[in-house]
Amino acid sequence: MKKNLYMILIIFLLIVAIIYFIANENLTTTEYINEEIAVDLSKCNIIIDENSHGGFLGDGERIVKADCSDNYNDILNQIINWNELPLSENLRLIMYGGYKGDMYYGYELAEKNGIPKIENGYYLFIDRHDSVTDEHSDKDLFSRYSFNFTIAFYDLDTNYFYYYEFDT
Repeated sequence: MKKNLYMILIIFLLIVAIIYFIANENLTTTEYINEEIAVDLSKCNIIIDENSHGGFLGDGERIVKADCSDNYNDILNQIINWNELPLSENLRLIMYGGYKGDMYYGYELAEKNGIPKIENGYYLFIDRHDSVTDEHSDKDLFSRYSFNFTIAFYDLDTNYFYYYEFDT
């Protein structure tokens, strides 16, 4: 009897997982970003949308770049609670590289994905790692063997919006 109950539970969980992945796969870029970080880019011009997530574990990167010049005020109202740049030390190290003590952090994720160094703007960081206790804190970023985070930027000088997911 227990074996049958476990099989039913496993099948149910698989069905739920499949439905979740199918539903998220059919979202447009603007719908996806709105669902993930509550920013509506529907009036922005999407310039880049690259997604390398795939496979069983879903590792990969997603980069979205949007020109929001025609929607400047609306975007600013949506990101009013974001952090003002500059980035924290950990986020600067993972996005742009650099030294912390005697150790060099050569991830340079921003350069590899065409995100310029933004001096004037805002950012949002979401740590999506399983062991996270505060999803907006980056203090444990380098204390794990894998990364699962989202970071978004809004450049006030160019009115460009950048969305970046990194999953290892």
